[in-house]
Amino acid sequence: MDYQCLELLARSYRSPKGAMSEIINLQAILNLPKGTEHFLSDLHGEADTFLHILKNASGVIRTKIDMIFDYVLTARQKDDLAALIYYPEERLAIVKREEKDMDEWYRQTLLKLIEVLKVVASKYTRSKVRKALPRDYMYVIDELINMSHQSINKQNYYDNIISSIIELNDADSFVVAMCELIQRLAIDHLHIVGDIFDRGDGADVIVDRLMRYHSLDIQWGNHDLLWIGAACGNAACIANIIRINCTYRNLQILESRYGINLRPLSSYAAKRYADDPCETFRIDDTYNTDVPFDGNDSLAKLNKAITVIQLKLENAMIAAHPEFDMADRALYPETALTKEERAIVSFLREEFLHSAKLQSHIRFIVEKGSMYLVYNGNLLMHGCVPTDEDGTFTRVAVGEELFAGKALYDRLDRLVRDAFWQRDPYSVDYIWYLWCGKNSPVFGRDRMVTYEKHFGDPRAAEKKNPYYTFVKDAAYCERVLGEFGTGGKFAHIVNGHMPVKVKDGEAPESAGGKHITIDGGLAKAYHSKTGIGGYTLISNSQGLFLVSHAPFTSAKEYIDSLEDLHSKSRTLQTYEPRILVRDTDTGKKMAGEIKVLKTLLKEYYKIDIREKP
Repeated sequence: MDYQCLELLARSYRSPKGAMSEIINLQAILNLPKGTEHFLSDLHGEADTFLHILKNASGVIRTKIDMIFDYVLTARQKDDLAALIYYPEERLAIVKREEKDMDEWYRQTLLKLIEVLKVVASKYTRSKVRKALPRDYMYVIDELINMSHQSINKQNYYDNIISSIIELNDADSFVVAMCELIQRLAIDHLHIVGDIFDRGDGADVIVDRLMRYHSLDIQWGNHDLLWIGAACGNAACIANIIRINCTYRNLQILESRYGINLRPLSSYAAKRYADDPCETFRIDDTYNTDVPFDGNDSLAKLNKAITVIQLKLENAMIAAHPEFDMADRALYPETALTKEERAIVSFLREEFLHSAKLQSHIRFIVEKGSMYLVYNGNLLMHGCVPTDEDGTFTRVAVGEELFAGKALYDRLDRLVRDAFWQRDPYSVDYIWYLWCGKNSPVFGRDRMVTYEKHFGDPRAAEKKNPYYTFVKDAAYCERVLGEFGTGGKFAHIVNGHMPVKVKDGEAPESAGGKHITIDGGLAKAYHSKTGIGGYTLISNSQGLFLVSHAPFTSAKEYIDSLEDLHSKSRTLQTYEPRILVRDTDTGKKMAGEIKVLKTLLKEYYKIDIREKP
């Protein structure tokens, strides 16, 4: 190592003792169990279900409760405790109405919460736990979770802490803080494998929650990229978003949540199609039964107006970019917008560009997101690696160059960032291609049949990329993993995007478990197609677990009934021996830091270090 670098490093460690202390700390951390990872995909605006799954950590918390209180609590008591941890404020309100001796309830409940908190905190260093503690109760909680039942001398000390919390009428706030901390520590890292937006009406709620989450990453899906393109001002992306949210009767997310004025479009649609029944544009009531189904005629007219505008804009996009190779999709007979349509498009573009909340949300998604991620050996990507019929990776045009495999993903990752941060015109246009292009890795189909649905054959189907056939083969999966620089026994491809039709006998894993699809239909619109309410994935130090969920009704129903989301966990892989931090990406970085610090001690401080043989 360069001596100048060592000198700079030495400024952080003013003495050998400081460097030694950090080495000791890092080496100890390497031997802790790996933190729990939580994988979700295809949230599609289904905020209530997403938030509940986040609160119960796909059953991780209930598993801890069962383990701790196996023969101590009844099933009903375990249900009560779980519900309290998930929804502390709501459950407290119910308990206060029903419980006669609240002081005793507080005492017993706090003791239970301390035990759960001890377990979820046990795989972290005390330093990391302290950083997660709520500021108001930092020292109190730190004392309580480190108390020992064998410490006779301190028992009165701990009892008095709990008594004082109750006597000072601070027990409610303390219970809430403890419950939220358990939720926080139950999961070390969250993966969102694409498609936050569209279909459900709560995408903004989901993003707000993700912005407060302690540790996460996002792999962009085609719906996410559609919204990124719209936030960059691409008119074709904007039209698609309005059409989709009209189709799913979720225009309120645009108007009420993001402050986008759709009145000029609505007025134009009512006038332009006043005598048109717009039969093929009528909205199916099955998508969102929670919203009053009034004004279907006006909704159908708005749907037709924006669809026609969309198809014209897409015709122009296809003509401007022959490298997209989508001439066969320029089906609508017109390309030129009318004067009124141009005015509406211009107005809508300004609305999207100047929605402060929308721009803030998309900025977060771009900053936390990527086209793919290799994390602890697993390859996370929303869609597919475009593949030809013979099994070779498809060469896809980006500008005047061709890219395939990992090189394609890397180029597209840069392109998306150029679109958002630089507003590069070509990059902004290309995002539309990523939404629906036949060789788009996040679309993974040969075409999008919007035109056929309304003006042609409504039975027209989209053909999946050959990737989805080849990925059933273990050798192909290993080739994909190798292409992205990973592989081995514990490496998997984790995809979303393609709903697994469980009711038709489809399975989420293939190729001996090397490939896993976790799109099980979280959105209500897919429940009838998949037969379940979604998949999630849990990876901890002991194994990899696939969790299938029944459709979620509402938080209120759960809080009242204590009937949790019916979920089934299935072990996909057992880790033997148990995976430690040293085996993870974080651990490898720590090992590198230890090596540098030892070099500092040897070269700068001239200290002899006895290395293990």
